[in-house]
Amino acid sequence: MGLYEIHCHTKEVSACSWVDAESVVNIHKEAGFEGICITDHYHEHYFKSHNGLLEKDIVDSYLSGYRRARQVGEKVGLNVLLGMEIKFPEGPNDYLVYGINENLIYDNPYMFKMGLEKFSAFAKQEGLLLVQAHPFRDNMERVNHTYLDGVETINANLRHYARNHLSKKYAEENNLLEMGGSDFHRECDIYLAAMDFNVEINDNLDLIQAIRNRNFDIIHNTKQGIRL
Repeated sequence: MGLYEIHCHTKEVSACSWVDAESVVNIHKEAGFEGICITDHYHEHYFKSHNGLLEKDIVDSYLSGYRRARQVGEKVGLNVLLGMEIKFPEGPNDYLVYGINENLIYDNPYMFKMGLEKFSAFAKQEGLLLVQAHPFRDNMERVNHTYLDGVETINANLRHYARNHLSKKYAEENNLLEMGGSDFHRECDIYLAAMDFNVEINDNLDLIQAIRNRNFDIIHNTKQGIRL
């Protein structure tokens, strides 16, 4: 139960993030969160930036932010879960993945090459939740909604124009799960949005079930000037 940030990046892995994993955990703990889901970026460029390393070593590097956050979370009492923000070479879109685990990434290091259609089938097979992030942000493309479980109807990033009202309408029209997060990259992003769960979340299975059953409210902290 309680507040969860489910769209969160670490400086160790996501080049766009300004906050290291330890600070990410401490900031959210101090703000009263029960847990966070680390959704660092996973795409072809990340692999190319580690050219020359073995696949296992690249995955180790990708997981370093999550692992450090989890280590700190265990000390301070913040539940840290593993997620992913994946991008396919076929287009500009970003997709949030929930329920993923370390072994699945090690066994499928090039999952970003699948493309949306194949990855959607893979996600269903593995029991993952696939959500399009900020679908109405500039340069994003709408896709065949049957490939998705949900869309981010509240993306509270202060530095992009999410057009959340259009995302909500899109979700309602296509019977997709509505989800929200701060898209945390900088300290000023704390608690711009959150998922407030009314059931206990211990692990990724609990998270997936709670989301599918819609056992949450989305908190949108408009007092900080969030762009709609």
